[in-house]
Amino acid sequence: MTAPGSFTWESNVMKKLKITILVILLLAVCNCSSVSAKYTYKEVAPACFEEPQKIRCTCYCEHGITATGQETRYGIVAGKAEWLGYIAEINQINEDGSIGPLIGYFEFADTGAGMDSDGDGKGDTIKDGKSIDVWVDNLWEAYNWVGTYGDYVYIKIVKGEG
Repeated sequence: MTAPGSFTWESNVMKKLKITILVILLLAVCNCSSVSAKYTYKEVAPACFEEPQKIRCTCYCEHGITATGQETRYGIVAGKAEWLGYIAEINQINEDGSIGPLIGYFEFADTGAGMDSDGDGKGDTIKDGKSIDVWVDNLWEAYNWVGTYGDYVYIKIVKGEG
């Protein structure tokens, strides 16, 4: 038996283990600015308005205010600045490369730089319309998105109603 206020070796180890797990979880949550799978960037043509087009799709989970002044929320996607106010109709890609099931409709309400495709150390793929960034609430949802839909999707850009 131990006196009140004294600690046993086991309780100290458990306390340290709990603190370590908490720190790891906090670091994981803080490190979610952009998540993509382990694949290298493949060049795709900038998205157009007329036809669905294959495009790189990553996720971001920074909470804050978008380029259009809205709070971040699911249903927002970052894209080329000229696309603000438009809607992205996003579809999965089937195994044969064809257009798959509809994932959903996402509002272009944010912008960003994207990945560095030319090796200059600066992101450019979102600015150039060669990738999009879907907002998700946290790192786990980002990994779930990539695990479910992969690194590429089809998008069709349509006019919003507002």
